[in-house]
Amino acid sequence: MIRKKLFRERNSVFHLRGKEIQRIETFSDAIFAFSISLLIMSLEVPQTFEELEIIVHNFLPFVATVLLVALFWREQNRYFRHYGLGDALVVWLNILLLVVILFYVYPLKFLFSLLLSMFTHANYFPKAGDAVIIQAHDFPSLILIYSVGYAVIWFLFFLLYEIAWYRRVQLRLNRFESAVTKKELRGAFLNACIGVCAMIFAGFHAPVPAGICFLMIPLVLWFVDWRMKHELIISESN
Repeated sequence: MIRKKLFRERNSVFHLRGKEIQRIETFSDAIFAFSISLLIMSLEVPQTFEELEIIVHNFLPFVATVLLVALFWREQNRYFRHYGLGDALVVWLNILLLVVILFYVYPLKFLFSLLLSMFTHANYFPKAGDAVIIQAHDFPSLILIYSVGYAVIWFLFFLLYEIAWYRRVQLRLNRFESAVTKKELRGAFLNACIGVCAMIFAGFHAPVPAGICFLMIPLVLWFVDWRMKHELIISESN
């Protein structure tokens, strides 16, 4: 199983409770693979050099989309490895997560292609011909679609980590494991808030502030990591 090969137990501090692959994980792997297959199927075998150039141009949006999907896959795998939860609530939340990601793939690639087209002036939409790719008044709607997907995905992760935090006594989480769980809980919540803020700006037809919201992601990553280390230092001093 690819999960076992890629994500072996490397952290001796966080005890991995999910050492066996569950059926929901196997199903998840199939869905993630299918979502990437959808991207691959959108690429046609080139018949001319011009068509080959088009495929090469679409490589960057393809890679960006795959990397983001892989990020969600990695996050889900880490959750199952750390906590080993597989009850009905966790399973259904993961099914909802997979549904959103599966729907999210094409809008995500479209957005990446559009952004790269704006910055590089390369033609990422050759099949559109002379048609207008997107009207100026439609751009907030595009950001809104992306923001909704981003917020929902991270809100589902927030609920999953909330379940793990609620069951921390049952799972026998030690001090470090509890701190990591709180870190992931905060990170998922703040990322969901970023998506919601972007949704609000996009809803008021302000795509630029909505886009700026996503620039807060590195700050969120730094903050949750700093907060975890700070809490561990305080708990060790007591």
